[in-house]
Amino acid sequence: MYKLAAVLLVCFLSSANAADSLVCVQNPKRVKACPHLVYRLAQLPDMPKPAVICICVSDFNELLIIPKTEQEQMRLNMNKRQMQVVYGNKLEPVLNILQRRN
Repeated sequence: MYKLAAVLLVCFLSSANAADSLVCVQNPKRVKACPHLVYRLAQLPDMPKPAVICICVSDFNELLIIPKTEQEQMRLNMNKRQMQVVYGNKLEPVLNILQRRN
């Protein structure tokens, strides 16, 4: 019985540590829970080694749409520039993951 309790305690503590170290890429102004999260093994520029990250797909939807008109292309470019300010060098790797280029 004590062995089972010890194993459960170790599992609980290791999952708590994993949750603390999980990198989640989402809009910093988000106040509600993300409705569409994906988890991927990846290495972002500020990470020393690959790890599981979560990405809020809903925050990047507008950058995943293929523009059909010149106006949509201009809007996409403006949105991308604004998001580059927010996410910095993480934006391109995240978009590559979401577009399954990685």
